Amino acid sequence: MKNIFLGILFFTCSLAFSQTQMSASEVSTFKKEIANQADKTTSITADFEETKHVSVLKNASKSSGILRFKGEKLLWQYNAPKKNAMLFNKDNLKIKNEKGKITSIDLNKNKRFKQLQQLMVGSYTGNLFDEKSFNITYFKNGATRFALLKPKSKDMSKHIKEVTLTFLNNEDTVSEIKIVESSNDYSLIKLKNKKLNTALGDSVFQL
Repeated sequence: MKNIFLGILFFTCSLAFSQTQMSASEVSTFKKEIANQADKTTSITADFEETKHVSVLKNASKSSGILRFKGEKLLWQYNAPKKNAMLFNKDNLKIKNEKGKITSIDLNKNKRFKQLQQLMVGSYTGNLFDEKSFNITYFKNGATRFALLKPKSKDMSKHIKEVTLTFLNNEDTVSEIKIVESSNDYSLIKLKNKKLNTALGDSVFQL
């Protein structure tokens, strides 16, 4: 039993320390690769799975849906277990609830949703390495790379503690996003079936 325990402990410690911080030259190369990909990306389509962990709930909640991104438009649509959606378009946000009611929000008058827009759009393009707004640390584990972002502003810190962007298999677009709230509750979003630069008409961005 002791040997089994030590084996588990060693395995756990190995996982914990398998992530190493990137060197300055590695960070520079990584950022250039991400920026180059962002410049070439005109649209993104993907399926997503979101798992939300809330401390007061015994089990995590799971949801899934589709993501569509083009220019200044970002559609984040949940299909299960309930249907609702968020559509960001320049300085406007429209939210459609499960009953079909649509609410419109002026992002210039709502800092929290404006920050959410910047976070979401930046996450999917990979163009989120704004060191004026975030303290950023970069890590690697084999072919997987991570960017850990901690907001500098007090306004954003009230809602978001940190964000981890994961780039799998040396890809230059985000595959996983972990958002930790100030309460330590967190959401893990996994993007699947990603497609870049596909033709997306305006009808795709209708609620």
